[in-house]
Amino acid sequence: MASVLAMAAGGGAGAVIVALPASGSVSSAVTVTNTTCASQWGTASTAAGTRTLTITSGATVPGEVNLDNASGGVVAEVESLGPGASVQMTVTLSSGTYQFACYLTGQAVTRSAPRTLVGSSGPGPIAVTPLTLGQLAGPDGQYQAYAAGELSALAGKVTQIRADLSNGDLATARSDWLQAQMDWELVGASYDSFGPLGQAVDGLPTGLPGGASNPRFTGLHRLEYGLWHGQSASSLLTVATRLAADVSRVQANLTSPGLAGDAANLPVRAHEILEDALRDHLSLADDEGGGAGYPETYADAQVTRVVLGELAPLIATRAPSLVATASAQLTALQNALSATLDNFQWQRPSSATRAQRETIDADTGAALETLSIVPDILEVRAGS
Repeated sequence: MASVLAMAAGGGAGAVIVALPASGSVSSAVTVTNTTCASQWGTASTAAGTRTLTITSGATVPGEVNLDNASGGVVAEVESLGPGASVQMTVTLSSGTYQFACYLTGQAVTRSAPRTLVGSSGPGPIAVTPLTLGQLAGPDGQYQAYAAGELSALAGKVTQIRADLSNGDLATARSDWLQAQMDWELVGASYDSFGPLGQAVDGLPTGLPGGASNPRFTGLHRLEYGLWHGQSASSLLTVATRLAADVSRVQANLTSPGLAGDAANLPVRAHEILEDALRDHLSLADDEGGGAGYPETYADAQVTRVVLGELAPLIATRAPSLVATASAQLTALQNALSATLDNFQWQRPSSATRAQRETIDADTGAALETLSIVPDILEVRAGS
């Protein structure tokens, strides 16, 4: 299924909207092939206004189709058009010159002839200029330095857990486990973005034969399981020792492309960290006994704020009010989470009142809606 996006005109967060057919629009059709891009677009001048374009792929591979203005800014796009698929793109275009650009997997970039539209139809859509990897290098370097600091804090906390277990102090180990888990959340390794090395640190037993008893279940959640399921300090010491080694491997490989070394992933991370919290923490899907969904989500909101700050200069030129809006929403979420504290102690989500849970869910949803725009307005153009 193809995803069609158009950049909405006006202020606010610079929202991205789904383009739907509009009444009174001019309709036409273009085709994409492996070697041509919307050849039917042509060069003839036509009137500006709302246009509904049916885009059909005659190519053998999938790809992205953009409608660009004269300066190369993207005013509408089909994010993924599969072979044989058709999709409608509806967009209101003001006076100016527009050209299709096709980015098909494994193929050279192709473009249509430019067409000039004349007359006035209002401000038209916002044009978002795709980024180059070079523009993201600075923010990604900031993120890597930040993540390295959080990993160092995590390594120190794991060392403390090992000491707790060596002393047979399970109560302190539980407290230190929560701090270690929050340190890992603050790294921002969302949606398995750190690959197998991250899975070793924070993986779950889901899908493993035998579940939690499978030896391939390791890391922080394995430690959580043992600490809240009556396992002995001596048996968990081996788990903590393995965890220390796995954290060290993440530290050593942090800047590799499979972890934090791919700058193109940073805009996605701005949204997926909190989406990961909704999927795993607030749903209790990753609760192995510690009941830490709220502090984990609090930490995820905090690192989202960090990533947003690193990207803020790039976002500001595309959606001036987005960072302020998202920051206020993240503050509201963190305040709602903090409201569940009891005598400065984090409570299990099941201990929160219905009103508290509903507020947290609503605040999470609001922040996610705003943040979902970031990957679109900070998209890296193919081949850059």
